Amino acid sequence: MNSRERVRKAIRFQEPDRVPIDFGGSICTTICADPYVELVKHLGWDLGLPVVPEPGGMTVRLAEPLRQRLHSDVIELENPFCFEWRIETKDWKPWKTNAGNSVLVPGGFNPVLDERGYAHVQDYLGRPAGVMAPNALAFDRACPTGMSANLDDKMSPEDWATSIPLYRDEHLRQLEQTAKQLYENTQYAILGGFLHAYLGWNGIFAGHTITDWLYRLVAEPDYAFSILQATAERAIDNIRIYLQAVGRYIDVIFMSGTDWGTQKSELFNPRIFKELYVPNIRMMTDYVHQHSDAKTVYHSCGSVFNLMEHFIEAGIDCLNPIQTTTARMEPVELKKRFGGRIVFWGGGAETQTVLPNGSADDVSMQVKERIQTFGPGGGFVFSHIHDIVLGVPPENILAMVDTAREYGQYPLPAIPTPAPFRFAP
Repeated sequence: MNSRERVRKAIRFQEPDRVPIDFGGSICTTICADPYVELVKHLGWDLGLPVVPEPGGMTVRLAEPLRQRLHSDVIELENPFCFEWRIETKDWKPWKTNAGNSVLVPGGFNPVLDERGYAHVQDYLGRPAGVMAPNALAFDRACPTGMSANLDDKMSPEDWATSIPLYRDEHLRQLEQTAKQLYENTQYAILGGFLHAYLGWNGIFAGHTITDWLYRLVAEPDYAFSILQATAERAIDNIRIYLQAVGRYIDVIFMSGTDWGTQKSELFNPRIFKELYVPNIRMMTDYVHQHSDAKTVYHSCGSVFNLMEHFIEAGIDCLNPIQTTTARMEPVELKKRFGGRIVFWGGGAETQTVLPNGSADDVSMQVKERIQTFGPGGGFVFSHIHDIVLGVPPENILAMVDTAREYGQYPLPAIPTPAPFRFAP
């Protein structure tokens, strides 16, 4: 069974030959530039300068030899531009990370340094988008959090929608050519890195600060709904032309990179999510399901246990990253309550605890427990929880993927489900 067949079975709640692995198949399941350099050095390889198509998070495009070494079954159909900043990913040039590693970044990536040495980037609308401190390893999102001075000064839903750019013809042609090449010349499952359905709160949303948007959700729900609806309708305009170009080639479409949870709870009342978000997400997922065979992937960090039923109601097929270090995100309970109804795309190893702080044996123990919990009956794509950052030992990365490759063979080992692994540094 090849990688594409393996992923297709798993996301349709069937057991393939082994649990599929996603390492580097999306911007939320990959590795940052500095630990990438350490990993390649650890292997004794020379793969040239890492390519960084998303300078915001300093995440890399895996070189093919490393993708194979990490047993990944998924490859991303990258957009021809950065996710949020809309910088075209071409005309690569050298750049040095604050850890001192040389990488290749898009030619249009030109951060401006202030008098304190902070690097600033603007988005495609000329708004502050990212800031990197002198010793930081990636950009923080430039998200104002206070209330606006004048809450009556708000963008209309129509103006907001038209400010969201559509794919240009040349980008669609590029995507179609790349998707066709990946489909015909590789055996990977292809993840369409769409990420234009940004029904979120984080960042400046329709001219709002985070605080403004959370206020609108509670105090002005009709207005908030109209913004979400306009965003969904504009997203469908993009989904339509995107699927026309690549829909016959991709297996999953990564719809959104929004976070609805914190470490301790959902960001706001789940009732608000059900009333304001679910109908608009459903509008988009229905369109995908009616016009392609692709499954939808949504991303949300944090504690989202009380949103899981709403995700399912909204037509979300796969959820990433399954952040099990947050409140109520207990793997056994998640599988018991929601297994067979939503695909767990992630949850395989914790980047906040065991990966940076445990031993290789600790990592292997957690990987085995997660496979034994999430794997039965399919519906599980193994991946670490969000991107790997500097501080994760290369030995732990290799222990993670090698254990997943070896232990994840179906039928899974006929042993009782192990007690939940708890790493205590």
